[in-house]
Amino acid sequence: MFTRRKLSTSVALMLALTLLMTLSASAQAPALGGTAAFRDANAASDSLVVDFTRADVLSHGSTYEGWLIDADDNKLSTGRLGRGPFLQGEYVSPSGADLLARYSTFVITVEPLDDPDPAPSGVIAYGAATRGAVLSHVSALVGDGGAATALRDQAAQVLAYAEAENADMVVGMLDGVVAQAREASSVAADLLFSSASGGDENVEDVANEIIDASNNVIRLAGEVRDAASRASSASGIEAQQETKNLLAWATRLYSGTEQDGQALDQSTRKEESPHGAVHVYELSQDLGAFRPNVGAPPATGDSLVPMVALAALVLGAAFALSGGLVVFRSRRRAFA
Repeated sequence: MFTRRKLSTSVALMLALTLLMTLSASAQAPALGGTAAFRDANAASDSLVVDFTRADVLSHGSTYEGWLIDADDNKLSTGRLGRGPFLQGEYVSPSGADLLARYSTFVITVEPLDDPDPAPSGVIAYGAATRGAVLSHVSALVGDGGAATALRDQAAQVLAYAEAENADMVVGMLDGVVAQAREASSVAADLLFSSASGGDENVEDVANEIIDASNNVIRLAGEVRDAASRASSASGIEAQQETKNLLAWATRLYSGTEQDGQALDQSTRKEESPHGAVHVYELSQDLGAFRPNVGAPPATGDSLVPMVALAALVLGAAFALSGGLVVFRSRRRAFA
């Protein structure tokens, strides 16, 4: 015969077991290594470059396939990716569509190797979704009139004027370059220090890199300005040398070099990244990159959904526990 203590203990043990199973299931669902990142092929963000590792190897006769999904649940195949563990491929929009502006969800399905049906199988192996708040910051950086886009384009003009040996026009472009770099840094800082990132470490790491790269562009703009000033005032052989120096600094402003990269964790032995204007632009695209976990992403693309589900589970168990105690007390009073 159950006592109140036995009933309470049993329900508490069931709750603890359920929570442990939930956390264990989450722990056994690691993300793939790598990303599916948007890049420019023939137009702005018209390409998705897929490069993953650690995928489960499928049996012969099956293959992975990538899919971009928009807010209306329209699905676009990005091509077959192989059996694993390495999944690689590149999709380029034939119409030059801005994929980053339209698609916020990416899934990888398991498909028959000889599959006449162009639709997805529905067997989702991995999936990821980007938070809407992150996408709004991405738009401010690489959308129409975005800061990172303007920064890249203006740095390209600086380089073109340096190649034409027009130091005065170079100087005339630099204030705009600095202003756009500061704006890109500001957008990244807002994402980093607000709740927009949703606590996503990958997003926060990229935001930090955008800030570092933007600051480096501002520093390089100062070097370009000094070089342009020297080129304008020099003459003869000295002028030729200073013009070459101006071109070198303008090139670094646009594309960066390894010397401009932020020092990374030495234990990983990664090469340093070039922190020029192009790098700021590509980092901004990386804010919308996908890093899929096992299974389908939340329908909302919100990283808080699993936490809410877990909280609901706890509350449900608590209600069950309190309900059990009420029933127990009622029966006890009935037999008193």
